[in-house]
Amino acid sequence: MPTTTDTTSGSRQKLIEATIELMSSRGFEAMGINSILEAAGVSKSNFYYHFKSKEDLCLAALDAMTEHFFSMSDPVLLNKSLSPRKRLEKFLKGMAEMIESECCNKGCPFVNLATETSDFIPAFRERISQYFDRYQQQLADVIQDGVQIGEFRSDVSPKLAAQVLLASMNGTIVLAKVHKRPQVMKENIKSFLSMLAAP
Repeated sequence: MPTTTDTTSGSRQKLIEATIELMSSRGFEAMGINSILEAAGVSKSNFYYHFKSKEDLCLAALDAMTEHFFSMSDPVLLNKSLSPRKRLEKFLKGMAEMIESECCNKGCPFVNLATETSDFIPAFRERISQYFDRYQQQLADVIQDGVQIGEFRSDVSPKLAAQVLLASMNGTIVLAKVHKRPQVMKENIKSFLSMLAAP
């Protein structure tokens, strides 16, 4: 039989999961507290037991998404048993498969939230900036490894290449969603790896 602690922690997790889903599919402004409660199957009193406001819940959701993302990216991008090209290729292929599995119906919740709120909710902007900084650094480290062993071109800046890749990936998610063409991600991945490859 679940304890009260189990039940309350379960409610908190349900609220976070519902918020992530709604931020991905609707965005922050279109996501009211009532829609979160309905999606989570949680009462309003339970909501306020865990969170002060919708903004407070969204910060918890951002933290959960960040933890989840890097739990998936770290085993691939930090896997030194694979060559830098293989690491990057495997990671990007996984991202493409995720977009395809969602049938291009969702955007990146980090991008959605940044676009909507970064000018008037500084705490969101700070969290999202930290996420993208860490993400970009992971990509830059892999590219740097590839440059050092001659897999990638020596005339590219790993930091700039990672920035371009990150921006391209987020733009590609938008194109895939608008055109309902998940294969656009695979096409762009192939082009980027070709441009990065050493002659």
